[in-house]
Amino acid sequence: MASLIRSTLAAACLAALVGGAAQAATAPATAQAPAARTVDLGVNIEGIDDWARLSPFVDLMKSSRAWGLPDEPWKPGVRTDALGWPLQDAGVVVKVLHPDAGDPKAAARTLENGVYRLSFQGRAKVTPVASEGVTVRKLAYDAGKRQSTAEVVIGPKASQLMLSFTGTDGGVRDVRLVPSGTPAGQVINPLFRRAVEPFGTLRLMDFLKTNGNPVRTWAERTTPAAATQSGERGAAYEYAIQIANELGKDIWINVPALADDAYVRSLAELFHRTLAPGRVVYVEYSNELWNSQFAQTAANREAAVAEAAAGDTTLTKGRKCTPDQLKAAAGDCNPDWAGYFRVGKRSVRIAQIFSEVFGAGALNNRVRVVYATQFSHRNLAEQVLKNIATYRGKPASFLYGVAGAPYFYLDENLAKSPRLDAQAIHASMAQSLERDVLPFLAPGIAKRDTFTKGVPYRGEDWSQPSLKALADFYGIRSLAYEGGPDFRQADVSLPAKFAANADARMGAHMDRLLRQWFGCGNGLFVHFTLTSGYGRHGYWGLTNDPRDLDSPKYRAVAGAARRPATEFRTCS
Repeated sequence: MASLIRSTLAAACLAALVGGAAQAATAPATAQAPAARTVDLGVNIEGIDDWARLSPFVDLMKSSRAWGLPDEPWKPGVRTDALGWPLQDAGVVVKVLHPDAGDPKAAARTLENGVYRLSFQGRAKVTPVASEGVTVRKLAYDAGKRQSTAEVVIGPKASQLMLSFTGTDGGVRDVRLVPSGTPAGQVINPLFRRAVEPFGTLRLMDFLKTNGNPVRTWAERTTPAAATQSGERGAAYEYAIQIANELGKDIWINVPALADDAYVRSLAELFHRTLAPGRVVYVEYSNELWNSQFAQTAANREAAVAEAAAGDTTLTKGRKCTPDQLKAAAGDCNPDWAGYFRVGKRSVRIAQIFSEVFGAGALNNRVRVVYATQFSHRNLAEQVLKNIATYRGKPASFLYGVAGAPYFYLDENLAKSPRLDAQAIHASMAQSLERDVLPFLAPGIAKRDTFTKGVPYRGEDWSQPSLKALADFYGIRSLAYEGGPDFRQADVSLPAKFAANADARMGAHMDRLLRQWFGCGNGLFVHFTLTSGYGRHGYWGLTNDPRDLDSPKYRAVAGAARRPATEFRTCS
């Protein structure tokens, strides 16, 4: 549909040019008013998983699980080559749709049905496994090309797709499964293209499997040739760049916490070589390195302790610290703060490497390195930026912005109540938004532990400044790497929570958040997340069904992305 629209517009423009040529000699040219600049609004996208609601890939195999046993594809145990293709008979979990608890339409939600073209190198008998409503037909083998083809029919009631490949001669490879009628060479899913259309920036934290990513060297990363783009190493950066180039999007990437300098340099070289002119890449060091639930936080802390013990006093406010002092957290020999300061240190180093590859003029233009921090712990960003300024140089020489995650919450006790209703949910969410988020989107600092809006930050110590106040002081931008409603993760009252997400009031909350965010002069806001399942693990998605973009949350955020920036002027 998008290509048809572009073709129609192109034809209309050509007709206008031809029709207007005869008048050009006599009619004066009319200046075209420039399009109104819209606000900087982006969205996080899901990770690449067989159970994810929306994959950017039209080929279902790119989001499949790693290959498993022929009769039980969900169980590992088959030999594979270096790219993950099976070297023996095997099975694969291609797509699974889990129902959303509390969803009145859960039983009716199914996979996208229709006929899919299957192709692969090698010969095999292909059969569905534990996949009601799925059939395989027209299986054929071309001996000259050693290639097999078939049709996989996903019926209207199918909720999962698993396939078994048996009778092989050493396995199969280059397996591809796309909807019938997909043009040759097409990579990007039209549903994904449609869903991200309003948003200027896509954050790829989950796409790259940033949390717990074990990769240290460039050779260990996922490449486009891998059997699947799912798994703990994340998807290939080449596909991230293709999404940016083909869809005209800026992208936000996350460097794995364990990645060495050579990795960062190779990453910068790849982007410098292949990212289209005019496209921007935001670069963040890992994700939420203050959050103890993630493995990378402990890894960063351990690295900071080792560096401090080896003599790096920039991580301990100039104090030399022994391993015993760091273990005892004696004064400035504090391993937690050393870890926080190391995030600033590593962010600066990443900026330096990208600047060396792209050229100094690209930093804070095409390349935008972001220091991300905890929104509610306002002293954290204050101290880290002060540490950068003290030991590494002016923060604006390295960083484009400082980013937080302005979430508003369902009250924790209410979230655990088995007698919750939508009215109580929205009252609680509105209260959290007004109390915990909106005031701190404006510049201000805390005086006597009371936050005062409008008071500029002037380099004070432990003054709990808002991120906007810090950004103004250091000459950088205030950004949001994530944000939105958080219903907390309690396995009760799920129908009420589901209903509250489908309520128009949810869209009103999002509109209120975005109006204050942009009205107070903040920069890029990246919502978490575009699509996701709904249930006890959260209701993060703007929609839980990529075929349905009429949810209140999606309408509110997409609508804000399309409005001119002049509509966002009030910082209340």
